[in-house]
Amino acid sequence: MGWINLVDLVRANPPTAKEVEQVLEYRRSKAKARFYADENFPTLANRVLRKMGGRIVTAQDLGRRGHPDENHASYALRHGYILLTCDRDYLNERRFPLIHCPAIAVFDFGSGSPKEIRQSFICLKRDCWTEYSRHLDGTTSRSRYRVYHGNVQEWVG
Repeated sequence: MGWINLVDLVRANPPTAKEVEQVLEYRRSKAKARFYADENFPTLANRVLRKMGGRIVTAQDLGRRGHPDENHASYALRHGYILLTCDRDYLNERRFPLIHCPAIAVFDFGSGSPKEIRQSFICLKRDCWTEYSRHLDGTTSRSRYRVYHGNVQEWVG
């Protein structure tokens, strides 16, 4: 099928007043992304992200060094942070099921130069993304979105 504008999709299937209020409340509470870097995230990457204007708290700042990965994930989820890491263990769906995890970004900075780190962070400001969701009934879904000429579009296929 291809890309369709979300505005057109919403017009065809309008949300309820309760759904609109939930979205508005979520947007108010999450106005700007906040990040939590686990202990595997390089100090240089923390500095680069801060210079780019990112709001970031680290495991070192909070005295959480040596904690298991599950503790880092639960802390980020409980406090509404996006978890930043270089630890690929977080990609294990059995160990970190979507329903129990915050948004997680797993990075590979190549040689770890400041230039490569800055280029990696461009994904945090990208105009396209994929969202994975786990629903209350236990099912999961994947949706692809992009911003095209100022309109948010969803891939329907």
